[in-house]
This record gives sequence, C-alpha cells and structure tokens, in this order.
Amino acid sequence: MFKRRTPRSRLWHLKELFWPSMGWVRTFKYVRYRILRLSDTTHKIAGGLAVGAAISYSPLVGTHFVQAAIFSYIFRFNILASLVGTAVGNPWTFPFIWWSGYELGAYIFSIFGWQNGAKLPDEMTLGILWEIVKTQPMQIFLPWMLGGYLAGFVLWFPAYFIYYALVRGGRAARRQVRRHNLHKAAQEVTGQKE
Repeated sequence: MFKRRTPRSRLWHLKELFWPSMGWVRTFKYVRYRILRLSDTTHKIAGGLAVGAAISYSPLVGTHFVQAAIFSYIFRFNILASLVGTAVGNPWTFPFIWWSGYELGAYIFSIFGWQNGAKLPDEMTLGILWEIVKTQPMQIFLPWMLGGYLAGFVLWFPAYFIYYALVRGGRAARRQVRRHNLHKAAQEVTGQKE
C-alpha cells in the first residue's frame, strides 16, 4: 500500500547517502528539528550526540551504531541522539579521523617503547595502504584502535559542551516561537491589540 510505484535502485540509495536529493541544508535542518523535538533532557541529548561523535573515532566502522547505543545505554544518554551523533564520521571526515587516531596511537606506543606501529610512507596511495594492511594488519590496527578510542574520549568533552549549548539554544528558540504563536492566537480570539 505504501510502496513506491517504481522502486528506487541501490545506486540511487548510494547516491542519496553521499549527496541527498533534498540538499544538505534541508537535511541538516530536518535532523536539527528531530533532535530538538526529542523528549529527553538537554543533558541526555547532548551526551548522546557527544557519544556518537566520539565513537566515530573508532576504527570498527561497521559497529559505530551498536557501540554508540551501548555506551549511551551505559551512561544513560539518549540512544537516538547518539546514533545521529555518529554522522560526525562520514566519507569526508573519516580520512582525517583515521589518520589522527593512528598517529596518536603510534605516538603513545612509541612513548612506552613498544614498536608496534607500522611506519607509514610520506606519500600514501590506496595500493600502498592495502599492501601494508595485508602484510602487517596488527601493526596498523592496534595503534589505530588505541589512538581512536583515546581521541574519541578526549573529543567527548568539548563535543558535549558544544552540543549542550546548541540544544539548549534551539529549545529556547522553539519555546519562544511557540509562546509567540500562542500569544498571537490569543489576541485573535479575544480581539485585543498589542
């Protein structure tokens, strides 16, 4: 009954993932609208968003939603907000996130004298990276995992305060609009002028 007359292809869905047909501005406005309408405290929503942003630093890409939901459940934050927060990790930000996580992890390994990190070449191509991953996967993965989780933990604190201010401001603006509309409707019903 609610199906499309002509089903959309997988290629269309893939395109929508990278470039939504409604545009990025409208997509962000819609997500903001949905976040502000969540029926939870500002603290829990901001905490959930920050957990999602922090989990984006994890190298376990297929598990970001699951990890965000688990950590939000453990710390009593909003689970839906944490799922939205994982959007910090996206195809445009992942290269920087992964590079910073790996470099931080390799630096920490070198501080303790563990030479576990693979030396990455100055000029990296996908072929070179694939060869390193095939020949020495743990030399890449262990520093990346350590650095990713540590960077995510450090990122959580500023992300929480930024999201808290944004959610609080958005909710205050929404209350102001509702109050104005209610006042306007009351004026029309009673026939009073300002």
